[in-house]
Amino acid sequence: MRSWAPVVLCVLVGVVGAGQGCVLAVSGDGLEGRYITGVPDMPQPPPNPLGFPSVDNWSGPLAAASAIAYLGTTVGGWPRGVSGNLSPAEVSAYLGYFMATNGVGSPDRANAVLGLPGTIVDDLVAGIREFARWDPVHRFRTPPPAMLNKAGFDADVVLIAGFGLDSAQYRAGLSRGSPPLVVFRYWNPLDSGHALWVTGSGYRVRVQFYTWGPEIRSSKDSSVAGAGVPLEVWDPDRGVGHVAVGEGFLVGDPDGAGPLPSTLWLLLRDTWGATAEHVAIPWGEVVALVLVSRAR
Repeated sequence: MRSWAPVVLCVLVGVVGAGQGCVLAVSGDGLEGRYITGVPDMPQPPPNPLGFPSVDNWSGPLAAASAIAYLGTTVGGWPRGVSGNLSPAEVSAYLGYFMATNGVGSPDRANAVLGLPGTIVDDLVAGIREFARWDPVHRFRTPPPAMLNKAGFDADVVLIAGFGLDSAQYRAGLSRGSPPLVVFRYWNPLDSGHALWVTGSGYRVRVQFYTWGPEIRSSKDSSVAGAGVPLEVWDPDRGVGHVAVGEGFLVGDPDGAGPLPSTLWLLLRDTWGATAEHVAIPWGEVVALVLVSRAR
């Protein structure tokens, strides 16, 4: 297994500790790209402090919680209390409420009426925006119990989908130090058996390469095996897909004369325990991006 040595560049991101809050320019073995250090891993199932009937189909709230946790602890200008001193996994419960994941939660979301499994992408956007603003003054229709230490702020949450969707927006957001949320039509990654190590001062990350398996509508039909496969159902025609959080990208051929293509590889923190902690997969089945930053 080859070691992949990066050229380290910290750009316009506040640093909490050594090796955190940095955007790294990386190159080697015919690959070039960017990598954000410190994006938390958030596998399903999450804790359920609000007592939802189910926390299946929780990729949307967990991916959003991962991005918010990263931004709330590393990026200058974000309030440190935006997560109410809860763990990112616990925050995902409140995000799930504001997104009406599985049709349960805020009555202001479309899925509160439709009752679909998972999270509708428009509800994902509105839910992040309301959760960020939520505080003792801006209460919306809040779930119990209130988060007493929650700080509110105005978040700029941008949805990119349809004809406007392009991988350049993913790369641009990533390069600014903001982990994009990536919505996929379905999630059926095939492990290629190929991995690379990304190494640098104070960190060493093993990136596992995947390709796309056949299109499926439920994780029950996934090619991924093991106890770490959560229940998810997708309905891309109504805006429900699998959500992961981006932590980087690579451009190039990871295995030379091997079977893997020379393409754009997304580096992701997935929400399945059965996939690697650091997933690389082609752009292929992306249907939407959600970019989160502080409103100016």
